Amino acid sequence: MLPLILSLLPLALWANIFAGSGTKHSMEIKGDFAETKQCIRCHLDIYMEYKGSRHYNSIPERDPIHGAIFQLYSKATGSQEYKCARCHAPAVKERRNPKGDPYYHEAIACAYCHRIERVERGRRAMRNIIHSEKGVYYGTRNPEVRSDYHKIVSTNPIHRDGGTCMGCHSHKENSHGFVVCQTESNNTLEQNCITCHMPQVPGSLSDRVNTPTHAYHGFASLDKGREYLQKYVDLNLSRRGGEITVSITNKAPHSLLLHPLRKAQLVVLFYKGDELIGREERDFERIIGKDGEATPPWVATEIVKDTMIKGGERRQLHLQIPPEATRVRAELYLYRLRPEIAEKLKIEDRPLLFKEEEIGL
Repeated sequence: MLPLILSLLPLALWANIFAGSGTKHSMEIKGDFAETKQCIRCHLDIYMEYKGSRHYNSIPERDPIHGAIFQLYSKATGSQEYKCARCHAPAVKERRNPKGDPYYHEAIACAYCHRIERVERGRRAMRNIIHSEKGVYYGTRNPEVRSDYHKIVSTNPIHRDGGTCMGCHSHKENSHGFVVCQTESNNTLEQNCITCHMPQVPGSLSDRVNTPTHAYHGFASLDKGREYLQKYVDLNLSRRGGEITVSITNKAPHSLLLHPLRKAQLVVLFYKGDELIGREERDFERIIGKDGEATPPWVATEIVKDTMIKGGERRQLHLQIPPEATRVRAELYLYRLRPEIAEKLKIEDRPLLFKEEEIGL
């Protein structure tokens, strides 16, 4: 009897790993990856979140900033190859003619991310290794959650601790050996890319499997779902005598903003009643460039300036209170583009109010 039980153990393990393996209506996958529109069949709510996200809008036609930067790169280098596809449209094979590739408009698609088996470290960037079997997808639910249309693997730890995100979000080194951007993140099961940017939100993950919540697929960022990120930044005001102290605490494990084109700005306003009588501004940015001057990322060889608030850092600003002031207000804004870059690219980019605090004097 014991040998028989032992012989059945591998089968039990595979049944646990490939929950839903007995699919009734397996999806037809014509190419290397299922099309995103096939996911709508069961995951409409998640799809609608995803469609407004940076992942869906990652290609030049859907992101004016990315489109303008790619045009600038192509003009400066004479290269039309869409090298950005490695992360912005990772399923694309033909980068010299990406629009002719059937996966170009899939952008960063559902099937691609959910088939990342592991991430390999590289000097210039990380590399995603995709599961070889079509129709097998990684998730984070218990094995009891099954699908009639595909297999679900729920035992891959990188889909729980944020490791799967590192294939594109770890670091990027340009041709000069300079690291343009780096996440600087130490993911743990308690706090990682997924817990912060894909928190559990109300609503079932599928219209065929009833669950109280699902992972947010809008991928919380500056312009969508930033309300999920606000709890990781504290903005406080305190008074001592004739001085006001503004404190910004970044509770995230990485810098407040990571991309070198971004900027954060603190605005402190002093009022006498409703009359504005004083204003102070402080910028937080990481500017890269060459020979002390700001340059595009593909030219940069050094950090020209870095005042960005780091992960776990508490930054304080001490200001004198105008004698007539009756209240003070602090506002923290985030920019997708630093104003000078927005002007150069002829893109309107309004600052986004991220945090605000006010006290009477």
